[in-house]
Amino acid sequence: MQKVLVPFDGSPSAKRAIQYLVNFSKEYPQLTVHVLNVQPGPKLYGNYVSATMLDQLNAGAEDHAKEIVAEAAAELKAAGIVCETHTAVGEVTSALVEAVTRHGCDTVVMGTRGMGSLGNLVMGSVATRVVHDSPVPVLLVK
Repeated sequence: MQKVLVPFDGSPSAKRAIQYLVNFSKEYPQLTVHVLNVQPGPKLYGNYVSATMLDQLNAGAEDHAKEIVAEAAAELKAAGIVCETHTAVGEVTSALVEAVTRHGCDTVVMGTRGMGSLGNLVMGSVATRVVHDSPVPVLLVK
């Protein structure tokens, strides 16, 4: 595990994944972490949305994502870990899989919200979809 992608949404479980990497880096100092926040695309209702309005909505989502990844980056850098931050707007799982390939990551480390089995059966979870779709191993941190 040398190049790691961490999907980070600011949740307690995502923060535990960051803490796991901080602890892990003490024994493996060559670790590079790519922190990614994916914001869902705007949900549009009605017949007409101008291109300018759509651009503004996406820009707002990107700005929000940058604020979220800054928190993780600060903690990783304070621990001496090399990290890069990335943001995306769109469908979460496909953006994560694309980022793994684009950045040459060999592992995904992510938190799981611990949703019950009924919730996973009905809705599915991001963690479950990433485990199935990721081309590299996924380490889930509870």
